[in-house]
Amino acid sequence: MTPRTTTRDRGLALISRFNRWLIAGAVAASGLISLTAAHAFRGHPVNGTAASSGAGGATAAASSAPAPSPSASGQDGGSLQQPAQAPAPAQSAPSPVVSGGS
Repeated sequence: MTPRTTTRDRGLALISRFNRWLIAGAVAASGLISLTAAHAFRGHPVNGTAASSGAGGATAAASSAPAPSPSASGQDGGSLQQPAQAPAPAQSAPSPVVSGGS
């Protein structure tokens, strides 16, 4: 090998090693930032316990949807039922009026 080839190969190896460390550092930094953000901005409780919110004082349990009663799900094991009224068709939007076209 010539000295130029050896120098080039060493340079390429150095750049390759630098790129690997740079990628690993970027992944580690993004993980650290996401952990910091997760700890800084705590989410809402998942289990729906009564935790008061800061703005309105409402509880998470009060804002959640009520559980369906056994009579609402039907006595036949919770199968689907027909609605009381068929859904009405949606009204179509009027077509736009363009003036002055040729």
